[in-house]
Amino acid sequence: MDQPLPHTVQSLAFDLRALGIASGDVLLLHSSNRSLGFVAGGTQAVVQALLDVLGPEGTLVVPTHTPENTDPAGWQHPPVPEAWWPAIREQAPGFDPLCTPSRWMGVIAEAVRTWPGALRSDHPQVSFAALGRNAAGIGGGHQLDDALGENSPLGAVYRLNGKVLLLGCGYSSNTSLHLAERNLSSQVRRFRGQVFCRSAG
Repeated sequence: MDQPLPHTVQSLAFDLRALGIASGDVLLLHSSNRSLGFVAGGTQAVVQALLDVLGPEGTLVVPTHTPENTDPAGWQHPPVPEAWWPAIREQAPGFDPLCTPSRWMGVIAEAVRTWPGALRSDHPQVSFAALGRNAAGIGGGHQLDDALGENSPLGAVYRLNGKVLLLGCGYSSNTSLHLAERNLSSQVRRFRGQVFCRSAG
């Protein structure tokens, strides 16, 4: 039996276009690099394929969250000993959009964050990085009190008629759903399993 050929920049670009990604799109990407299998050129090739398809008028957006930039008393994945809390609170470097790596967002998101020309929003917990024509408009002015709402990069992607691509991952990784949750804030919600449900009371 013949071995399948490896993915390449060209083959990935062909597949992305077949999925409906087009030149000039604003694309919010969530990804699992491992799920893609072997790619000639690795993560760099994946990002290059995305940028080639989007073209100079397009914009690539990825989440670059830093959930550990919180009080260690609340950490659960994993928790840390209480004896460590003072050192973490006093000595951990502050969030720096240029230097602080994201966590649990994957290697493709990290590649985008560090790609030449990428702009990262300055929210200390739920930042996004963007590459392309609309990067400044998407990442600028990320408000602390509207982290995933209308005045966040998610809101900007929505206003630009952006697309969401789940590349090798499911809806549990889709941060755009937080914008929908935020827009339902006037109604009481409760968490049931994996779905936010509206409640009458």
